[in-house]
Amino acid sequence: MTATPLRWSDTAHEVLSGDLNVAVAYVTPAGGAVVVTVSPLGLTDRAPGRIGFTTSLGFPRKLERILRDPRVALAYHTREHGFARPEDYVLAQSDAEVDMRPSPQRLDGVLDASDRFFGPGKSGRAWDWLLHEYRQARVYVDVDVRRMATWPDLAAYGPQEVTGPAWPDAPVEQRAPENGTAPRVDVARLAEDRSPSVPAARLPGSGRVPRRGARRDRRA
Repeated sequence: MTATPLRWSDTAHEVLSGDLNVAVAYVTPAGGAVVVTVSPLGLTDRAPGRIGFTTSLGFPRKLERILRDPRVALAYHTREHGFARPEDYVLAQSDAEVDMRPSPQRLDGVLDASDRFFGPGKSGRAWDWLLHEYRQARVYVDVDVRRMATWPDLAAYGPQEVTGPAWPDAPVEQRAPENGTAPRVDVARLAEDRSPSVPAARLPGSGRVPRRGARRDRRA
């Protein structure tokens, strides 16, 4: 948890608590990023500046990479599902903490949050058995937001508002190659060098060049 919880606007809070489909980016061992979709179900706690989502133990690769490098970003980028009304694009960044053994109370909270979006879930001996892995074999991914950026348009267009550390500057332009960016070889000449050097045989008495693999005239 950060020393001073990040404070966000009422508009951003409506998005965080009402958007159903969220894109989560995490870091790969090679230094790249993978973006996957999660449903956070409005799991947000404004007082400590915390948001989060749950995931199944059936997707270990995502958990392994977050545990290895906790840097994540959550993009609230669509209003096609859920209850959020503002057309703001919200991007939250920070380090994630994985609760591998959430308490029964936390897991019950996920079911309550799910009911808000999808309606009451099925229950009973058979349903509880069938949905046990989905409901109980889950872990929490908590994110104490360090920086939040918002745009007034879902295309991330318009004036940007940043809460928390300043938005980083654009990367420094890469130095041009010493020998320029033109092709290193003469492409036209290379194409000529790779053209067939042995002319195809011509049929006697005709100017036609037989196609490769053509059948011979059986009447000859």
